[in-house]
Amino acid sequence: MSNRQRTSEIVRGVVVFVTGAVLVASTVWLPVQGDQEVTGAILVLGILAASTALWAIGSSSRQSHWTHVGLGLLLAVSPALMVFPSGLLAADLFAIIGGLVIAAMGALGVLSSRRTPITS
Repeated sequence: MSNRQRTSEIVRGVVVFVTGAVLVASTVWLPVQGDQEVTGAILVLGILAASTALWAIGSSSRQSHWTHVGLGLLLAVSPALMVFPSGLLAADLFAIIGGLVIAAMGALGVLSSRRTPITS
C-alpha cells in the first residue's frame, strides 16, 4: 500500500471517528423530549462508528469498509426502522446525515480497495 493510499485510509477513518464522536456528544443536547430509545440508538450507533473507525485505521481491511457501509446505512434508516416520534427533526437529521457520511466513507474505501491489487 502506497503512502497516498494509506493516507486516504486514515482520513476516511478519522472522518468516521469524528462523525461517531459527534453523534455520541449530540445525545447530550439533542432535543428528544425524554425519549430514551432515540437517545440510546444514536448513542450506541455513534459508539460503534467511532470504535470501528479505530479498527479501520489500524487494519485498513476490506471488512472495515463494508462494516462502515452497513453501519452507515443502518444509522441512516434508523429513524424509519425505530419509528422515531414526530417532532424530533434534529435527531432524524443527525441520524440520517451521520449515517450517510459513514456509509460514503465505507463506499469510498470499498471502491479504493477494489482498484488496489491485494499483495501479501
